[in-house]
Amino acid sequence: MSSKTRVCPYCFELFDVSDVKFRCGNPSCSKSKDEALSNFWQLDHIESPVAPAKKKFLGGVPELGVCPECHREAYQVICPHCHNRLPSNMVKDGGFIVSIVGARSSGKTNYITVLINELLRNGYRLGNIGTIPSSVSDTPQNSTTNRYKNDFYEFVYGRSECPPQTATDDPKSKVPLIYELTQKGTNSAHLVFYDTAGENFNSPEEIENNARFLKNSDAVIYLLDTFNIEQVHQRLQQPMNLGNIELPYDFILNNIIGFFDNRTSKQDREAFYKKPIALTFSKIDAILNNTDLFDNYSIPGMSMNQNSPYMSGSSVLNSDFDGINEGLRQAMAMWGEGTFLNNIDNRFKNAHFFGISALGEAPEKATQISNLQPYRVLDPLVWILLQLKYQFK
Repeated sequence: MSSKTRVCPYCFELFDVSDVKFRCGNPSCSKSKDEALSNFWQLDHIESPVAPAKKKFLGGVPELGVCPECHREAYQVICPHCHNRLPSNMVKDGGFIVSIVGARSSGKTNYITVLINELLRNGYRLGNIGTIPSSVSDTPQNSTTNRYKNDFYEFVYGRSECPPQTATDDPKSKVPLIYELTQKGTNSAHLVFYDTAGENFNSPEEIENNARFLKNSDAVIYLLDTFNIEQVHQRLQQPMNLGNIELPYDFILNNIIGFFDNRTSKQDREAFYKKPIALTFSKIDAILNNTDLFDNYSIPGMSMNQNSPYMSGSSVLNSDFDGINEGLRQAMAMWGEGTFLNNIDNRFKNAHFFGISALGEAPEKATQISNLQPYRVLDPLVWILLQLKYQFK
């Protein structure tokens, strides 16, 4: 991908920075139906005119447009394809799109909620970075601040309960969460978190409809449900009343591999397998808090008493991530999952294993959170940023 190519975080189409357009901001200007925006949302959007670019920054990034109706200057940047509004700095400086994928009940929504809160509250521990949510959106309720507060934060931190699972047809799943990472003396970097329902990856046909966001993401955090590993499930079944395994932990990942192997070009396939993928076991607290049930099958080097070193003042160290990766690989081999390890290593060129707990312990009565203690939730994201050459100063 060219240094001047961007990915729209809404429609996931590629565009050159010189091709961006602008939305007229004059409240008195005439309004009409925007076909591209209406088609994206499957809902009529009556908007001010689209303005072509007039002036460009150094490097070819347009600074503004001129409205064809009222002839005033326009500064609201929009995607040239779907016409959703985009943060101008993200278009100018670029950004990292991180897709978070996982099966239903893997804890994906819990994880996204706590991950972002930890980034906002504890991101400064990674260096002198600041984190600012984007205020740019087609409607106020779809701004990152309001979307995160109302659909994520309010459940976990306001009501102490798990958020509802993402529905396959929920239009809000098309709204990305966009955050700007700032550091003194360097360009901003933007993080785009994209969440989608696990059912969208239950078959190659369904993946086909969601392939663009996987192909054009910079990296993937793939959540694996720890409870659905057979030997782990057997040891936890009685004390935690788990019931039967509904879906193998690797089911959706195998579907994604099958899709890229059989339904994409060689170029797209090779590009996808080169991307950083953080294979992240959720609910890892269930193992670490019940070591007596696992005896010699516990995870080497992991303990709920040893959170991420940078959370207590140490530097961000690749060696720590390597140790966690190796410990989980050893545990997977002991649990009889060596074939899965080989499947990953035979496809992906840059895969690392992580173990996290968004809540710190299982919720009471399935949804009630009593003692929130996040464990290593930032690790997959921090590792991905290092792989993407982001520097924590």
